[in-house]
Amino acid sequence: MAIKQTQQPRRPRIGVTLGDTAGIGPELAAKLLSNSANVRNAEVLLFADHSEVEQACADAGGVTIDSSVKIMHDGTASNQAIVRQQASQAGGERCLYQFKRCLKMAKAGDLDAIVFAPLNKSSLKKAGMTEEDELRWFAKQLNYAGTTSEINVAGQLWTGRVTSHIGIEKVASMINKDSVLKAIQLVHRLR
Repeated sequence: MAIKQTQQPRRPRIGVTLGDTAGIGPELAAKLLSNSANVRNAEVLLFADHSEVEQACADAGGVTIDSSVKIMHDGTASNQAIVRQQASQAGGERCLYQFKRCLKMAKAGDLDAIVFAPLNKSSLKKAGMTEEDELRWFAKQLNYAGTTSEINVAGQLWTGRVTSHIGIEKVASMINKDSVLKAIQLVHRLR
C-alpha cells in the first residue's frame, strides 16, 4: 500500500519595500513589521539594507523588526546619498531599484505580492519614471494593459479609484461611463 504524502501549502511570500527612504515610509514599515500579528500569515521579505532598517527602527521609536522577516540586504544603500525630507533623484532611484528587485522575484514566481510604503511621486519622476504613478509603472514593467487602481480596504468596504494621481483640473474629463465601469469591474473581480 502506497502512502500518499501531502505537502503543506506554503504561506504567501510578500516583498515589502520601505518606499521613499527620505520620507515617512521606512518608519511606517518598521512599525508594521515589528508587530508579529502583521507578519504571522505570510513570509515577509523586506527589500532594504541593514543600515536602512536600523534607521527606520530608530525613527519608529526603537522598535525591532519581527525576527521572521527576512531582510534582503545587498549592500547598495550607501551608493546613494539621500537627504531626509527632500524629494530627490537619488530617493526615486532607490525606490525604483527596490521595485525592480521585487519584480524580478515576482516574475520568477518567488514572490506572490509586493507591498510598498509611501512614495514621493516627485522623486520617482526625477529618477526618470514617465508614467503618472507607480501602478502604471508596474503595469508597463509587466506588459499589462488592463485596468489598474489602488484598492482601499476598510473591513468589508472595498473601494477602487476611477482616477488617480492627476491634477484636480483633469478629474472631471476622466469620469465617464467606461472608466467608472472598469473600476467597478476590477473591485468586483478582486472581491
